[in-house]
Amino acid sequence: MDGRIPIPIPKPSAEALRTHKDKPQQNPGLIFDRFAPGWWKESELKRSSVLKKDDSLKKLGLDAVRKAAEKADGKLLQAWNARWEASVRAAGAAPFELRTDWRFVAGLGRKGPLEVGFTFHRYGFPILPGSSVKGIARTRGLIQVADKLGETSLTELDNLLSLDDEAVFRERLAERYPNRTRDDYAIAEQFRTIFGTVGVAGKCVFFDAIPASPPHLELDIMNPHFPDYYQDKSGKTPPTDSQSPRPVYFLTVAPGTESRFAVGWRGTLDEEARSLQKLAQDWLIRGLEELGAGAKTSAGYGYFLTTAVPEEITRAAEIPPERTAPAEAPESDLVRRIRSIPHSQVKGSIGNLADQWRRLPDGAEKLEAAQAFREQMEKVGILKDRKWLGKDWVVEVLGYLQAHGTSNAGG
Repeated sequence: MDGRIPIPIPKPSAEALRTHKDKPQQNPGLIFDRFAPGWWKESELKRSSVLKKDDSLKKLGLDAVRKAAEKADGKLLQAWNARWEASVRAAGAAPFELRTDWRFVAGLGRKGPLEVGFTFHRYGFPILPGSSVKGIARTRGLIQVADKLGETSLTELDNLLSLDDEAVFRERLAERYPNRTRDDYAIAEQFRTIFGTVGVAGKCVFFDAIPASPPHLELDIMNPHFPDYYQDKSGKTPPTDSQSPRPVYFLTVAPGTESRFAVGWRGTLDEEARSLQKLAQDWLIRGLEELGAGAKTSAGYGYFLTTAVPEEITRAAEIPPERTAPAEAPESDLVRRIRSIPHSQVKGSIGNLADQWRRLPDGAEKLEAAQAFREQMEKVGILKDRKWLGKDWVVEVLGYLQAHGTSNAGG
């Protein structure tokens, strides 16, 4: 940043920052939290020609963080990875890596000096906290339990699974879901063992997800078109076209960034414990692939792709030789995610993947994904609902299929 731009900290600290800003071993998290420019003086700086008319101090502050990330301390990250791996292996975990499919942002809603948040570790690297990692795995597990039991209300099921008293839980489980098989009830028990209840800790330990190598940060933008409407708490201002958009810049982790995950275990890792640990890992991986992590998942942010799965998970997922199916062409990640949306979650989740479909180049993958969209929409009656048929992404998908000679069944 220009040396004439004020930073609201003691003058010696500001001078130290300006002296160090072009040197290696930067801490972008520290700059983000403590060295933000005095953006409330933006108008004054523009009048004095320190800033151009279109400049934004908030954007310049975030860009300084982005540039600092390019000079982050790689040796520090390497040492942190070594300590992290020692900790997770001591907890009986097998580390594995996933990479971002597109951009990822954690902590966007946190308060900060630049009015947009971001979650940095104290070492200055972006992380996904263990509490968030657990939440993703738990949500994916909850969806699977709901499908198994035929439950349509995740809230009601969550309340039931969170009961502390085991006898009360089993009684209410049998009352709400009569005539279910032992396997149906067993997955609910496994869920409680893995994640715990309100008063009892779960057996699985979900570690912070950390970068495998120094990550690149990128600036992104939200562009609210009706700022006066959103800011008027009285509700008297309508959303009119006379209002000017006000860009809001924020930080993201770049696509293709690899992060390391691990799920440990409290207690002895016997055969049953390893089975439950693998189930928790599977729920976590599928949650990251299908539900996403962090902010703006409905716009395609925060989804992950598998890179290196632990050997333990791979073995558990293998089909026994006598049941091996004939080889088929592998589905793309997007197609698999569309088709894996549980029936009860299609209407609430399917539109979240539309932006990723739009970004695909024309070709076989885009056509297959469009067909997968249509299959899921047919299952839940979306193609007979005029409200759904009026949505932009639905129109685009069906139009794409029609343009490629595929009929729109049900439309």
